[in-house]
Amino acid sequence: MTSRIVVFDGECGLCNGFVAWLIKRDRRGLFLVAGSAGEVGRAVIAAAGLPPRITESTIVLWDGDRALLRSDAVLAIVAALPGPWEMFAAGRVVPRPLRDRIYRAIAARRPRVEAEDPACGVPPPELASLWRSRLATARDLA
Repeated sequence: MTSRIVVFDGECGLCNGFVAWLIKRDRRGLFLVAGSAGEVGRAVIAAAGLPPRITESTIVLWDGDRALLRSDAVLAIVAALPGPWEMFAAGRVVPRPLRDRIYRAIAARRPRVEAEDPACGVPPPELASLWRSRLATARDLA
């Protein structure tokens, strides 16, 4: 089975903060990550048949067969995490148009948040090696 890969905008502090949050809580290593500007991120977007610019405002979750976008991606990610996070999967009962409206409102903030902003979860040094170990490779797409 292809690994689940989270493609995100690596230049966005909000996106980096989400990935740092995910890596801290994904103790089982269920998810790999790929910046949208990198080779693997671009390959995932192409394999999913999505327009290249989609990651400028959208987190993409790729499972090898299909891509989940926006709130569907976030809910699928948190549902797979252990502990209290999985309860947020109940958000699936909210109609997708409303969930995605909320997602887009949050994403609209992203241009104002730089990747260096510590409020957005720039990974501390102790997280950097774990982050690197979770970077998706071309082999993870095969």
